[in-house]
Amino acid sequence: MATNGLYSFPPPPSPDAAEWDGTPIGKSNTITRTKGRTAVHDKTVDAQPGKLEALLESVSRYREGHPQVKEYQYDVVIHGIRVRAHTNSPHLYDFWVDNWYSPQEWAAETGQDPPPEPQIQVYAYTEVGEEPEAAYYSRRANTIVFFNTAYYGQLKSWVLGAVGRVLAEEYGIHSVHGACVEVEEKGVLYIAPTGTGKSTSSYGMMDQPGARFHSDDWVYIRYAFPTNSGSLLAPVAIATQEGREVQGFRVFRWLEEFGDSQPRARVRGLGADNSSLEVEVGEMDLSAPPRALAYISEKVFYLRSNIVENFPLAAYELLNSKLENCPDISPKFLEEQGGLLQHLTGQLFADSSPREVKQLVSSLGKASVENLLARMMAFDNARAMLTIGNIFGREKAYLNPMQPVELKTIFLLKRDFQEQAVLESLGEEEFIMRLMVGETPDKKYETAYNAYRAVDDKEERSLIQALFGEAQEKGVAPYSLYSSRQNKPYTLYQEFELFRMLNRAAGCYHLNTILRNDPQITETQEAVRLTMEIIARTVREELQPITLTLDNYRNYVEGKPVPQAIGLSR
Repeated sequence: MATNGLYSFPPPPSPDAAEWDGTPIGKSNTITRTKGRTAVHDKTVDAQPGKLEALLESVSRYREGHPQVKEYQYDVVIHGIRVRAHTNSPHLYDFWVDNWYSPQEWAAETGQDPPPEPQIQVYAYTEVGEEPEAAYYSRRANTIVFFNTAYYGQLKSWVLGAVGRVLAEEYGIHSVHGACVEVEEKGVLYIAPTGTGKSTSSYGMMDQPGARFHSDDWVYIRYAFPTNSGSLLAPVAIATQEGREVQGFRVFRWLEEFGDSQPRARVRGLGADNSSLEVEVGEMDLSAPPRALAYISEKVFYLRSNIVENFPLAAYELLNSKLENCPDISPKFLEEQGGLLQHLTGQLFADSSPREVKQLVSSLGKASVENLLARMMAFDNARAMLTIGNIFGREKAYLNPMQPVELKTIFLLKRDFQEQAVLESLGEEEFIMRLMVGETPDKKYETAYNAYRAVDDKEERSLIQALFGEAQEKGVAPYSLYSSRQNKPYTLYQEFELFRMLNRAAGCYHLNTILRNDPQITETQEAVRLTMEIIARTVREELQPITLTLDNYRNYVEGKPVPQAIGLSR
């Protein structure tokens, strides 16, 4: 299965095969026919009467017609939500079991009982002849159905999206597609469209003093308020003095508008350790900004194997991990990337490398190491199932799913080489508006910087396009039109209500990862290093407001004063 002359995949054993073994590397290397989003991807099943029932009937017919095919069923717990997967795919089952905490593991790590029954059901079946390659989601039934794809990345993303809808609606917990790292006990969150430097920025910060790795892809955020007893409470539901109940993400707007006038309303919520708490509104300090507590989502990280390009020491653990869609590379790729591969290989052979790394690479030889690194880098969507504690050490990684880090700084990442701005502080208006139009380097748009939310993408994007068009015609800010709009898509309103809380809780910035445009920089690694210095100073000093450009960012990196922006403070 040739691709672009730089790399290729071994052909399938049969035309209808969804998964097969690739050329060995690591513990395993599964090749999947589908290596991205399925041809059919429908998150609007609830709007089509009878659609879900028909999909589940197809599942039943397949099961009845193939009693000899081995099926797998396995429950996991994702931030307190129990999810059950049913599949006939050995690869999906294998990665599913590794990726998440089982109910038993959840109890052992957190000391808390898992939910007794699943709240979300997942059906993923390959070789279903009567169905197209497709993915479906029903919010009403909390059910996901996949046909004829064994690519784990899409399944994981849709499951996270489905869990996120439950958490926001019922618990007021925010699910964010982002990477997180702790620096000197301060949580730093990167929210970014695909391909703009999210993983590079998070791994790059691990060289900073006091760094601890948190998340690579997805975080859960609870917005909590201090109480008179000294504890933190993340509200889940409010019993108002009129006898109404306000639940989930709606509690925050209610507290803003009515909290001072209803001090006897009862608030039910969660403590930072997930304990149940109940207080009166009058016992909460609503004058203080909310605290944003971020939690990990995965047990074993499913991530791109090309992290070796910016973190070559990860190659050792990747070679002890399970991989997905790691290709064979051509002499042309080795020739084009020869300089970079030699540089990365040199770092693995350096005296400063850990002893076990040097032993491994010495046994392989430089040519073999370069070939293995090339295979990990060549295909952008090659993935690995990686135990992050093995890379940084258990003491430098968050492993307990109920241990939070408090977020202090948020970076929206983009990569637009047509702009001069490098760093800008963001108030609520700028923060929300820029989240609406996240753009990948290949000019695809991701609403809320997240292509995987369990929403009607067309409905949301239609409104956003209308808002920006109307704002341009009237010469007004899009945010004013959004705020006054009565017929917003429910999922979009939900998302930005939670993002408003994030903006109140932490310093928010837009970071444009374009330092490669600086004529003084000749290597990508130097651009990455200077970007890390910008992030580190911003986190350390919590400066607001500020605007940096390609002309003045070096003064900032060197600790010199820079002109502050006007009117951007939150």
